[in-house]
Amino acid sequence: MVLTVVAATLVVTLAWLVSVVRRARRTVDTVVAGLHLLEVALDHRRLLVPELARAAVGAELDREAINQAVGARSWSAIVRERRVDLGARAAAENALSAAVHHLVCAGRESGRVRWDFTSAASELDALERRIAGAVRVYNAHAAALSGLVRSPLTGPVVRTLGIGAPDLFVETATAPVHVLEVPDVPAPALAA
Repeated sequence: MVLTVVAATLVVTLAWLVSVVRRARRTVDTVVAGLHLLEVALDHRRLLVPELARAAVGAELDREAINQAVGARSWSAIVRERRVDLGARAAAENALSAAVHHLVCAGRESGRVRWDFTSAASELDALERRIAGAVRVYNAHAAALSGLVRSPLTGPVVRTLGIGAPDLFVETATAPVHVLEVPDVPAPALAA
């Protein structure tokens, strides 16, 4: 009788350990895939900013807005190349988003833009939504992995595998903050 209870406990414990290991490895894989998805979207945006800047120069838009977008793109590229922590990268990407948004709003407000600006701006609008989704996906999976690492039950098993809690893609307090003033642009009236 005692031997049966011990054997059953051992089987249940072993099954639990196997499930924790599988869950941890699966979560690590989804975190890595989520970060890759995010980096692909960020790289695509970095490639579109020069196209938007050229179109903005052609439309004779505000040079300061163009320079902010190009400078924020450069800062974003430098931060990525140096492989700094995700908090600083998030700050750089947020600054790039704000600068691009400011430039797009300035272009739409001016009314002097051509199809090349409109095309790049539309693609960047869609890309910004994709980036926001990729950030949510990555942060959700990273938080799930952090929960596994920090849990009193699963933490020792996960840490034994050499898995640590990943950083979230969120601007940290130590990251430099650049605040851009973005004017309110009225929405275009829709035909009834």
